[in-house]
Amino acid sequence: MTNPSRPHGPRRDPRFALHQRQPRADKLDAEQRRLCHADPAFREALRARVASANRFSAFLAGASYYNDLERPCGKCGSGRRRTRDRSCYTCHLRRGGTNFERMKAGIAPVVNRSKAGHLDLLERQRAEREGECETRTFGTITVTRWPLGRLEVLFPDGYREPDLSKQDGKHVHRLMEMLPELQDALVWAGWF
Repeated sequence: MTNPSRPHGPRRDPRFALHQRQPRADKLDAEQRRLCHADPAFREALRARVASANRFSAFLAGASYYNDLERPCGKCGSGRRRTRDRSCYTCHLRRGGTNFERMKAGIAPVVNRSKAGHLDLLERQRAEREGECETRTFGTITVTRWPLGRLEVLFPDGYREPDLSKQDGKHVHRLMEMLPELQDALVWAGWF
């Protein structure tokens, strides 16, 4: 019986020397997906090395997981596997759940925060608590940039948006069409 984690096929295929990338199935990434869409020969060579047809089709579609009901996870029993490396998707989410919540809130994950990064975050939190911010007026709107990255916008009709980043991107584009000065404000805030 072969080890499913070892890639199938030759170690090095000279046909793909110009890509400076060999079709390896152990870790699938976005660069390999780009090459698969650009080069049919690379796609076929990689398809031959990926044992699961479900995994390969999910990889080409850009899906983060695929279903592998024949080999459920030994820990949780789930059949969902990560497309990237075939690990259990449910266990992956459970392991990193707190970090995902932190990233959604705009805070660096615990494992990636250095001492300097942590001290910087504490300093920005202190500055925001004390009300330190930058305010500028662009035409009819007033924009306030807070130390933790929040962008507060006061519109001409008196409506105050406490955090523009929480709005849907399409909504922000509609606002920029109605108020062209908002684009200047977003450039000032570093959004563009």
